[in-house]
Amino acid sequence: MASFSNFFLLLTLISSSLSISHSLTCSSQSFPDRTFTNCQDLPYLNAFLHWSYNPTNSSLSIAFLAPPPTTAGWVAWAVNPTATGMAGSQAFLAAFFAKSLTVRTFNITSYNSVRPSPTLSFPFWDLASESSDDLFAIFVTVKVPEKASSLNQVWQVGPSVDSSTGVPAAHEFKSDNLKSRGVLVFEGSAGAPSPAPRPDHGGASTATSPSVVGGVNETAAAPTPKASGPDKGGVPGIKRRNLGCVVLSWFVFAVWGIFSF
Repeated sequence: MASFSNFFLLLTLISSSLSISHSLTCSSQSFPDRTFTNCQDLPYLNAFLHWSYNPTNSSLSIAFLAPPPTTAGWVAWAVNPTATGMAGSQAFLAAFFAKSLTVRTFNITSYNSVRPSPTLSFPFWDLASESSDDLFAIFVTVKVPEKASSLNQVWQVGPSVDSSTGVPAAHEFKSDNLKSRGVLVFEGSAGAPSPAPRPDHGGASTATSPSVVGGVNETAAAPTPKASGPDKGGVPGIKRRNLGCVVLSWFVFAVWGIFSF
């Protein structure tokens, strides 16, 4: 009976560990050399958004983070200037192209037409990407209309990208995928404050400046040691979760060992 009780205790502690590992919020994330004034835990696809609005030049700087469904998958954040859905949106998509994490721009004219586009309907700059564990991060600054206080945003994740054309494979049509849209109120919004950047990078950042390759505006991150998965050193604010889980796991087994004797 004691053995069964000890086993039940072990399962309880492991369950707690798993719950903690999935309790990451935007307020626990930080980025080297980047500061954002607000952040939001997006309601679908385990995604996060950090942003800062600059009224001086009517620009919005964002960091979008989400886990791709597979190691060969993609994540995207988009602005729709005219509607609230995916059709008509201008997207920034991060995926592994030629063994490096890269952000490419797409003009989604319709649900059946997703094509790379070197230009979008609005100016943008400071395009970059990072990866850490199971999350891809997209950084970009976009120009917004003067005196605007909100924009229509769409975010999405998908399973793969065609290596020859660079076109992303279709995402799933589950409830969360279909609901991943909303209005971002960036002026006068009440989002949670983002943490200040950490002085230590906790690993090499994969952010780079934009370049134009093959007619597609993209930023290529530094090649990763393993082509099949993302770089483990990109976003230090995310890495703290994994260290905590490792320590907690060792604690679980230590407690189990004590109660077993």
